[in-house]
Amino acid sequence: MRSRTTLPNLLAYAFAAVLIVALTACSRTDPEKALRASITEMEAAVKARNNSKLMSFLSPDFSRSGAGGMTKDEAKRTVGAVFLTNPNIYLNATIREVSITGSSATARITVVAGGGSGIIPERAQSWDFTTRWRYENDKWLVERADWTELL
Repeated sequence: MRSRTTLPNLLAYAFAAVLIVALTACSRTDPEKALRASITEMEAAVKARNNSKLMSFLSPDFSRSGAGGMTKDEAKRTVGAVFLTNPNIYLNATIREVSITGSSATARITVVAGGGSGIIPERAQSWDFTTRWRYENDKWLVERADWTELL
C-alpha cells in the first residue's frame, strides 16, 4: 500500500527542511564576526600582557614592510620589550573597516596605547594599522601589518 502525501505531511517536510537549513547556517561562523573577534582577542592579549596568545594570531610568515620591516620573531621580541618596560598597559583598538574576499581579509584599525608603572600612563601613542589576514585552519591569522604613528 502506497502512502499518500497530504498537506500536513508536506508542511512537516518543509518545516524539517527549513530547520535543517537554519541549523546548518547557525553552525557556521560569519567571517567578519570571526575576524572582529580575533582582533578583540588580540587587544585582550595585550591588556593581559600575554605575548604567546598575541603571537598565536600572527601567521608564521608574518611581515611588516617599510621602515625597518619586521618578522614574527622580531614582533615577539618587540612586544616582550614593551611589556618589560611598561608594567601597566592601557590599550584601545577601534576597528574602522573590514573587507573580506574569500579566505583573505583587510582590516583597518586605530590603536591608542599607553604604558608606565603607575595608574596614570607615563607615555602614550596612537597608530593607524592596515592589516592583511588569511583564514587558515579555522582561524584568522595576520600575515601583514603596516602602521603609521598618529601622535
